[in-house]
Amino acid sequence: MPDANHDGPAPEAMNFPETLRITIASGEEAFDDAVATASAAEEDEGRDAVVSFENAEGIRRLLTDRRLELLRSLMGESAESITALANRLDRSYSVVHDDVEVLAEYGIVQYRRKGQSKQPFVPYERIEFDVTIEAPDTGADTEAPA
Repeated sequence: MPDANHDGPAPEAMNFPETLRITIASGEEAFDDAVATASAAEEDEGRDAVVSFENAEGIRRLLTDRRLELLRSLMGESAESITALANRLDRSYSVVHDDVEVLAEYGIVQYRRKGQSKQPFVPYERIEFDVTIEAPDTGADTEAPA
């Protein structure tokens, strides 16, 4: 995953899509989505950003109830600092810092730099979950006898 702490273009200079889609996809499907998203970005096409996991467990580990609360808060209003966000959520700085860092590793949260402060924000208007559940392919005919 990209590391939001490394140098690169300032978040304000980047053109984020309105929607982030979080999906379950095989490694190959996730790679194909990433290539298509990168190509669309180069051509300035409006395409959703995508974060893919190989199984539902990955999504559950990332998006705990507390992290969802944090995301909702940041989507409503960015924070002046992680300390300000921790105060807003009435949670300890260290726990909020860790949660923000994990979400930033996946590109869900971004930072603006202001002096020594990192100002976390969510650059998307909405986050959608695209989860498909399919019956396993047993290779047997599943039709009921007539």
